[in-house]
Amino acid sequence: MVTARSLRIVNRALDRYETRGDAPATLTHPPILIVGAPRSGSTLLYQALVQRFDVAYISNRHCRLNGAPSLVEARRGAIRHHATYTSHHGFEQGATAPSECGQYWYRFFPRSPHHVALAAADPAAMARLRRSVARFTEAAGRPVVFKNLYCSLRMEPIAHALPEALFLVMHRDRIENARSLLAGRMRRSGDYATWWSAEPPGIEQIRRLPPARQVVEQVRAIEGVIADARASIGDQRFLDVEYARMCDEPHAVMAEVAAFAARHGETLVTRGEIPERFERPPVTRLAAELEQELERDDAPR
Repeated sequence: MVTARSLRIVNRALDRYETRGDAPATLTHPPILIVGAPRSGSTLLYQALVQRFDVAYISNRHCRLNGAPSLVEARRGAIRHHATYTSHHGFEQGATAPSECGQYWYRFFPRSPHHVALAAADPAAMARLRRSVARFTEAAGRPVVFKNLYCSLRMEPIAHALPEALFLVMHRDRIENARSLLAGRMRRSGDYATWWSAEPPGIEQIRRLPPARQVVEQVRAIEGVIADARASIGDQRFLDVEYARMCDEPHAVMAEVAAFAARHGETLVTRGEIPERFERPPVTRLAAELEQELERDDAPR
């Protein structure tokens, strides 16, 4: 039986193997990163992309050997996943299901703080990230799509290490987004006050706020970090995706993603069918006082 400790040892050895040597000057395909606030609909976009296009991604199977997903890709070849479009806080069951795989990103970034500016990133770790992505891309022979929302707070160092990278920014109505975060807190911990998911800059001050204002500020602050990174990296490397439109017109959104990639010299080959539309989950109504707080805290400033 493989223990958690032995698996960690194996993955550390695999990491050294995967990131040895030099990275190529240019990647053969641009990596595509999905970013946004937690509970913005990013998992749905991720699932649809890997179903619709012939792209590589970190599956749950890859994530088990997160020290070298390139070796898993080389051994297993192209994964054919049949999306269920279901998930639990971003996790979809099944070996071939797309994974956020936080363990992969912890190879290159600290567990805390979540926000890492370019000046704070470890240059050696960023060089290793480039070598890892390059070898994954080489093994796949097609673009690799990544979705880990902590990357939303680390975009500048990622873009510096991967200047070929393209970013899909998921947006959702802020009140809907905040409401979903509160509901997620309740499901996970049984209360609205326990923090959950990405910690933007200013987290110490945000944690002192009432729960409804916390989640509004969490979304607002992450959106601000993305906007600042976008200004630094260059707007041409970004495509905005609205959650409501992703639900109502997924084929149109996929066409826009393909056109965006084409503008950067990448052809996304259609591989599978996706639904004509996605049903939005029913609105989770919170206690009246929380609803009032959400509306008040999201008011323009």
